[in-house]
Amino acid sequence: MLRGLRRLNRYERRILNIIKLGGKNARLTQFGFSRKTDDGFRFPIHAIELGTPKAIRNNPVGLVAGVHGLETVGIRILLDFLEYILDKKNNDFLPELKKGKLGLVILPIVNPGGVALKSRSNPAGVDLMRNSGVEAESALPFFGGHKISSSLPYYRGNTMEPESRALFRFVHKYFYSVKDAIMPVLDIHSGFGTIDHVWWPYARTKKPCIDTPLFEKMAYYLKTKMNHDVFKYGPQSETYTTHGDLWDRFYDNYFEHFRTSNTSWSSRFLPITLEVGTWSDLKQDPMKIFRKRGIFNPARENKLETITGYRNFIRDFVLLSQTKLAHWTA
Repeated sequence: MLRGLRRLNRYERRILNIIKLGGKNARLTQFGFSRKTDDGFRFPIHAIELGTPKAIRNNPVGLVAGVHGLETVGIRILLDFLEYILDKKNNDFLPELKKGKLGLVILPIVNPGGVALKSRSNPAGVDLMRNSGVEAESALPFFGGHKISSSLPYYRGNTMEPESRALFRFVHKYFYSVKDAIMPVLDIHSGFGTIDHVWWPYARTKKPCIDTPLFEKMAYYLKTKMNHDVFKYGPQSETYTTHGDLWDRFYDNYFEHFRTSNTSWSSRFLPITLEVGTWSDLKQDPMKIFRKRGIFNPARENKLETITGYRNFIRDFVLLSQTKLAHWTA
């Protein structure tokens, strides 16, 4: 656990430095604690706000990482992006942030206990991306989530874990009261396949979600207009189906909230997962399959290139929020 704690402490120091770099338009808040470890440790789950309070209220974009504790390359990709856009040498990289046109809300380490324990799951052995309680129509056996034992990977748990609830509070606080806005949220994962995937809901069913045409237009724009054509775009269910996907639950909850209330539904909450394919260098470094974090992270010699290689994609993803809803739904 000591090495995992050191790694977590390094990330937390970088988060504090990001707050310092952001100056008056950067704030650090807390959304809860991780599940307690066997040794009695509970780790805080912090969120970062970057931008003016008005921009956070009216044009928020979400960035999330660290849902799985072994997938630390996603945390590093996110922290690198934030450090880059706040570096004084790169003032023009995201001018919309300084001008108050958009606000970033970030949950950089959803599962700090998993990072400290060097575990995919949280300290209770629960895989958070199988934990929402959503039942899939036909999930993959075992890999798609199970309730056999917390000592086995992909365990779903019986109720939503503290980390899952913290993420839901994050979503509810920043996105439920926003009017007339496109609200993309990017959740960064790693460890599946040899190519990068960009997934949208659903993971539980092959039936299209209500915003499928909107997601498809955005994918076309990112792929053809912004030259991000190395990714495979589509709903997660095209690749595999799972029980308990958190974004399936949050997406449906957001839709139901406005469908059953008297409030006009003039915004779109659009959660997307970036799955960084870290199996592509297995031939280059076959021994990494025997390391605990190996298949979830790039080989050592490719790590820096991988971490810095997503800056432009995340920037262009963030800027999707600057287009009016009518443009995408026309």
